[in-house]
Amino acid sequence: MFGSTLRPRALRAPVLALAVLMSGGLAAVTPGTAAATGITCTSDVATSNALGPATGWTEFVETDGSRGAESEGAIAYGGNLPTAMTVGTHLTGYAASAPALVVAGTHGQWFNLSRGSAYVSPQSGVNFNGGGHYLPGNPVDFGAAFTELRALSTSWGAAPATGTVTTGTVGGNSGALVLTGTSGSLNVFTLSPAQAAQLAGGAHVGYDVPSGAVTIVNVPGTSVGVAGQAWIGSGSSWSQASDGNVKGVYNGIVWNFPDATSVTLDYGSAWVGHLLAPRAAVQVVGGGHNIGQVIARSFASSRETHLNLFPSQACVPTPPDTPGTSDVTITKSASTTNPHGGDTVVYTLTATNVGNAVATGVVIRDELPAGVTFVSASAPCAQAAGVVTCQVGSLAPGASVTKKITVTATPIAGAGPGPHSQATHWLTPYKAEAQVDLEAGQQRTVTLGCAPGDYLSDGQFRVDHVDQGTGTIRDVRVLASRSDSASTWKGVIRNDATGRAQAKAFIVCLPQRTEANGHRHGLSEDAAVPSLTQSYAAGRHSATLTCPTGTVPIAPGFDLSSASAELVGSEYSTAAPRKWTFTLDVTAPVTATYTARCLRTTVDPVNGHTHELRFTHVVQTVSVPGHTAPEGTEYQVICPDDAKGVVATFDLPPGVRHVGNDPRLKARAFRLFNDTGTAQQATIDLVCLHDRTGSGQSGSPDPVEVVNTATVSSASVDANPANNAAAATVTVRPGSATAGASGFLRVGRGKAKVSVVSALPGKAKVRVKARGAVVAQGKVKLRPGLSVVARLKLTKAAKRTIVRAGKVRVVVDPARGKRVQKVVKVRR
Repeated sequence: MFGSTLRPRALRAPVLALAVLMSGGLAAVTPGTAAATGITCTSDVATSNALGPATGWTEFVETDGSRGAESEGAIAYGGNLPTAMTVGTHLTGYAASAPALVVAGTHGQWFNLSRGSAYVSPQSGVNFNGGGHYLPGNPVDFGAAFTELRALSTSWGAAPATGTVTTGTVGGNSGALVLTGTSGSLNVFTLSPAQAAQLAGGAHVGYDVPSGAVTIVNVPGTSVGVAGQAWIGSGSSWSQASDGNVKGVYNGIVWNFPDATSVTLDYGSAWVGHLLAPRAAVQVVGGGHNIGQVIARSFASSRETHLNLFPSQACVPTPPDTPGTSDVTITKSASTTNPHGGDTVVYTLTATNVGNAVATGVVIRDELPAGVTFVSASAPCAQAAGVVTCQVGSLAPGASVTKKITVTATPIAGAGPGPHSQATHWLTPYKAEAQVDLEAGQQRTVTLGCAPGDYLSDGQFRVDHVDQGTGTIRDVRVLASRSDSASTWKGVIRNDATGRAQAKAFIVCLPQRTEANGHRHGLSEDAAVPSLTQSYAAGRHSATLTCPTGTVPIAPGFDLSSASAELVGSEYSTAAPRKWTFTLDVTAPVTATYTARCLRTTVDPVNGHTHELRFTHVVQTVSVPGHTAPEGTEYQVICPDDAKGVVATFDLPPGVRHVGNDPRLKARAFRLFNDTGTAQQATIDLVCLHDRTGSGQSGSPDPVEVVNTATVSSASVDANPANNAAAATVTVRPGSATAGASGFLRVGRGKAKVSVVSALPGKAKVRVKARGAVVAQGKVKLRPGLSVVARLKLTKAAKRTIVRAGKVRVVVDPARGKRVQKVVKVRR
């Protein structure tokens, strides 16, 4: 059913966790930032880390907090935070030693810290899921930080307006505040008291500003309210704000409340922009999540805060003078992105100090991944065990240094019958679950994860019960159910009943490798993650995601801006196995973001061969009575005897609600709820993965995606310990060649050495030609995916000929594959 794969598979080296190196203890450091970019200001000042001590903190609060949902970024509270939460789920590439959770007062139990380290006192109540630890001291001076931030807020509040605020229609909503700015660097808006009253009264906000520009909205008043919804666009074309159209695109929007002591948000969609309210008690009483940083005196919210950091370099009104700090960052590129196996690739790494103080002890480190073989590097870089280290020394503010690393791409053989064509491998999916209890009116975010390195294939809630007389199962709404990474699932569920509700969260996981049968093959996903964001009016709407050729969609997910929509279809089709279709019933305008992961149907090559995964799609039509039980009626879909269910799918008619399903691996138990009074036909189905792979095929028809990540660190305090990594990706194309020479020919006393890389096992003859004559020859045993050294005997005369020539032709003739020639340089 699934054809041969033509998309690349990924080989990734782990990102190095960077320590904050100090003398004499911890310093006040910031945990992360958006990627630095070259920037030209048309007005005002180009500033590094303009939010000063709040740089990189998704929640930065001077005193107390009350939280009821996760933060995707790092958080710091100068007072008490009695409610524990999940923190740092999106801090990718984050240093294990960098601070990601700081609570200076009392704290709740237990925090789930996905990345980084924590300062809490006493040192208890934190689950370190990313290799972090307890910090010995508080890394934040909150008093000094908020003195600086209040001065910053006042300064920006006094900046002259450069954009216009008008009343108009956005997304079909009249009476909206439309912010129109044309500068690609900095736009400043100042609301009048009357416009601030409109904002509090529920006026929608439309952003008509260039993406990437800094946009500062100054709001007057000491007690400020915000309602309505946020939209991105211009003229008659508007899209409701969501993660999909805001994150990384509109990361420079700041709502500044320089005089406010109270800010209340009751927003109908996701909040867009950073909240700069250093004097205010900020309270979120309704609406969606925050996309941006929260800087406040205190913060109370039962909604999530999503990672979308202010740019590390930005055009802002002139800030107050602040002490200088260094900030090293790195970029990386490859000389070619689509080499053939055996080709030479040159990586270019550039380290830059974008801070305003000298960075000392700067080191570039590149851990070369499988799929490339080291050849050489710029001085003074050195390579050991596949890791290239470059001691740079000091970098002045604005200074850069560039180093180059030369590698050979490992050949990839095309597919064909394997030496053990009947051999297969076992796969055993598994599930995880969590109980979810909801008080009346409570919204909860739940995160579940597979074992490290394994793959999430499905995840969802099942609503079990609502207290009698307080509502029905329909009053429990799922706002999000999606993969948060290749191995983690996140769901958001809300109880609108007047009594308590009980639910469960389930996930299904696939192992990262087949079970041992002499060896193990890895599973892999395509690097591209299909995603689509759509804004809808009331009605029934569908959207389809498509995975690349040679993959199948898994972990279908959605994220809604409000509870005014319900998922009634999540469908796979054997006729179109790369597509997944979602269907929503919408009662009021809503924005939906759909996602899926794309699992390669060919396992990774090992010992020169691969296998195909095998799937069966089981479809069942059921009749749902007009009045089901309060918890819904259960129906089962069962896989074949030799298969396990890995993704549930369904298609429901109007009036029937899917209240979840329980993965029992061999079967899937669906709960369907119907109170329309009329029996309805519904489709429930299950994608089943067979226990055994298909038979072996030699080589691999896939291109191989090689992701190479480099890091930079410094001995001086670095302003942003999370912006110190960069990756370059090359896609190595398969061909008829299965082996080839790599690097140089090294000559010594009586011997010549040359590295040979191969895609298949076996033996190869190696010959060296100089000036048209064979001057050395021998044999070598090949190892798939690895570099081996061929040692060839040399006569004194042959050595003289080789050294005089300076370059020789190395001919590799493998037993399996065509003869390959390559000209290489000679080294002694």
